[in-house]
Amino acid sequence: MSEDNDKYNNIRKLEDMIRSCSGVGDCREAYMYSVNRIKVCPIYEHSPKFEAYSARGRLRILLGILEGNLEASKKMAEVFYQCTTCGNCHTICHGTYHNSIDLYIQNYIDHVKVWEAFRADLFDMGLAIPRHLEILNSMKENYNPYFEKHEDRVKWLEDRKFPEKAENIFFMGCTEPYRMPNLIKTIIEVLDKTNINFTIIHPNEVCCGSIALRVGDLSTAKELAEKNTDAFKNSGAIRVLVHCAGCYKTLKINYPELLDNDFPFEVVHISELINNLLKEGKITFTKEIENKVAYHDPCHLGRADKVYDAPRNILKAIPGLEFIEFERIRENAWCCGAGGGLKSAFNDLAIEIAEDRIKEAEKIGVDFIASACPFCERNLSDAIEKSKSNIKIIDVLEVVNQSLE
Repeated sequence: MSEDNDKYNNIRKLEDMIRSCSGVGDCREAYMYSVNRIKVCPIYEHSPKFEAYSARGRLRILLGILEGNLEASKKMAEVFYQCTTCGNCHTICHGTYHNSIDLYIQNYIDHVKVWEAFRADLFDMGLAIPRHLEILNSMKENYNPYFEKHEDRVKWLEDRKFPEKAENIFFMGCTEPYRMPNLIKTIIEVLDKTNINFTIIHPNEVCCGSIALRVGDLSTAKELAEKNTDAFKNSGAIRVLVHCAGCYKTLKINYPELLDNDFPFEVVHISELINNLLKEGKITFTKEIENKVAYHDPCHLGRADKVYDAPRNILKAIPGLEFIEFERIRENAWCCGAGGGLKSAFNDLAIEIAEDRIKEAEKIGVDFIASACPFCERNLSDAIEKSKSNIKIIDVLEVVNQSLE
């Protein structure tokens, strides 16, 4: 293999996927019954509508690289890093041709996997976004992407004590302890009220590594995965409870891949846990909350992991709460705009995308947007502030805590 081929080692592993695109273009914009245009890609919708900002265009660029007709560049890197990795292109795709078996297969291309593979190649070639490199340095030095001291991860904790070992670990993540301490306190209250046997593993918990994975630093991602997994094993736990959707996807899907399946833990989103307790009759919501609410599906929880029903079931069980669906929901939900490293490097673009969701909430007449991901909630809140909307953001577990006696 030549030196040039070595540069693109990660996308070369996915060459069959890249070549299978038949160019239908639904990943750019789709039409229902040839009349109603459906917006698919948030980046394409907020770009000059150049082909390179659509999944089809990006796959054509990668094909050009694999065939030796194109070379990666700083400008190309900027285009490929302008993606939330929301995965809606994968959901809508049905025009893929599997060369090796001579058959059209719907959803054969794992678009997000391809984008992240190319970002890994770009990172190895020194073409990563400078802001991402700064964040990665913080993850290596401080074990969080927020440039905060590692010991401050539990600054909110006050005098609360946790057992050394427990059946469940609550994996805190970085966004809540460093940026949303009131939310993490609420989560602890909910776990206490539901009598869950759990602990936290500070100071051994570090960043899950999601950002490193999304922007292409596989080495740092693996190092963080190994540190967390060792801490999990030493805790005696069998289950990891997660609230952040990005952490959830990383632990549940990416850790087994990074660690050659040496990850013997069940990963459960806390909304799934609460939903199961509700179904089993172990908890009951009693306090009425008289508001209209819509649920925003986080991409890493919904499209990536198919957790759609648990948060909805919870909200529908709250007395007095009127649950109203967005127009775009579940696998077709509109992205909040924050994922894939977009908010950290292209903040204005991320907020523009979030404003689409706020307008949709205003259209259906809700008071609150509830979600189950702190990163979504922060970006949606930024969009509310920019647009001066009266919509409010609330976490599903905040609603749970209010209604549980």
